[in-house]
Amino acid sequence: MIRKLTYGLAAFCLTAVLVSGHTSYAWADEQRGPGLKNGVPISQNDRQTETKDQDSKVTEEAETALANAGIGTEAEGNGEDGVEDEAAKAAKEALKANFPRLQTTVMIGDSNWSQPFVNDAWITNNGEGFHGMSTFLTNIVGNVLYRTYTSSTGWSPWVLNGQQTTNYPNDVNIEAVQMRFSGYVNNQFDIYYTAKLDDGSTMGWAKNGTTTGTMGTGHYITGFRMAFYAKNSAFPYSTEKPLISAVPDGITQVEGGLRYMNGDGSAFTGWAWAGNERYYFVDSNPVTGWQYIDGFKYYFDETGRMLKDLEPVMGAKGPFLISINKQMNTMTVFAKDGNNGFIIPVKSFLTSTGPDTPLGTYQTPEKYRWRDMNHGIYTQYATRIWKGFLIHSILYSRPNGMTLDSSTYNYLSIAESAGCIRLLSGDAKWVYDHCALGTTVTIYNSVVPGPYERPAIEQIIPDSQNWDPTDPNIVH
Repeated sequence: MIRKLTYGLAAFCLTAVLVSGHTSYAWADEQRGPGLKNGVPISQNDRQTETKDQDSKVTEEAETALANAGIGTEAEGNGEDGVEDEAAKAAKEALKANFPRLQTTVMIGDSNWSQPFVNDAWITNNGEGFHGMSTFLTNIVGNVLYRTYTSSTGWSPWVLNGQQTTNYPNDVNIEAVQMRFSGYVNNQFDIYYTAKLDDGSTMGWAKNGTTTGTMGTGHYITGFRMAFYAKNSAFPYSTEKPLISAVPDGITQVEGGLRYMNGDGSAFTGWAWAGNERYYFVDSNPVTGWQYIDGFKYYFDETGRMLKDLEPVMGAKGPFLISINKQMNTMTVFAKDGNNGFIIPVKSFLTSTGPDTPLGTYQTPEKYRWRDMNHGIYTQYATRIWKGFLIHSILYSRPNGMTLDSSTYNYLSIAESAGCIRLLSGDAKWVYDHCALGTTVTIYNSVVPGPYERPAIEQIIPDSQNWDPTDPNIVH
């Protein structure tokens, strides 16, 4: 059940991924933020001479980010006489071609949404507050995640890639925001963001999941701005005081251990993140070991960090249950916890599904080392779910691991299958090796990826690469 992809289709799908449940948008022409460029006020003369369009400006910023990061320069042990090797060239070209584009809309009241604001524009509502937020990440592989805070409700759940945060009523204004990248975009860029408050205060810039805005002061956000800079490059603007609150909000080190205090100074119980690492705190102290939380059984290491792959802890001996969230293109493999059922999330995989992927519960009847799917398009490590629907690897032109279609790797989860469940080759092999025939497979829809966050492609490959870097059969 395969649809041969084209790069054009994959690029188009990038602009529409994971949009669900949105109310109507006022899709006005894209605008830049008023009076500022890269965080610096623009003079009247600058405004008169600034005639380049947004795409040209983005290109300039991309070149600056590339230069700041040193992309394409000779790496230790690679290249001779200052000549770029092929890997460095590929990395440079990939970054140029995959420069992030962030488009944000905010709820401005009465369930109405603002015009879209693009990249580093100041997001405003004529001096009024915001009641919801939605940010799309396009033109690059990976996720943008974000959540919002109000004193009356606390933090909203994390959402990603165009999903809406909690939509608050007109008299409840967003007071603080956190944002972060995951996957390839996170490996290339840091995301920074800042806020203006209703009293005129402008915050310092927060970074990679930390908090900007205010807590417990009675004030709220009336302006919000974000920017991204290449990893390891200097950020030129102030990062001091990104949040006005009684105490710093977030995870801190106290006497060699982690603590989490709410910004209003109260003890904290719940999930918390440091970048993309996840923790659970009870009365501001991190839990460790096995813990039952929200109906699942998780494992936390000695520092309190939640492990997202439990195979090193409990092995890979089944039986397992395979749970596939079609809407979020996420597969979770569960192990059984005695009489409690399959509630231990062993690991999760990124998938590609399609409109024809069936919902329901099935038991796997057959497996195939290689499978001719559709007139010479092959997959490996295929496990049949039901009828013509299989769990299988990304696509090859022959039953040979050196004939990969690289687009099916780079755009996994973005481009659709014709109904099968597509995985990276290494992940498909894990299912093939460890999930016996008769394994239960449940396919469902939900805006929540699962007990773990949605995985992402960590490193894209060049168009010319004909092998999957996750395939354990390929020596590289």
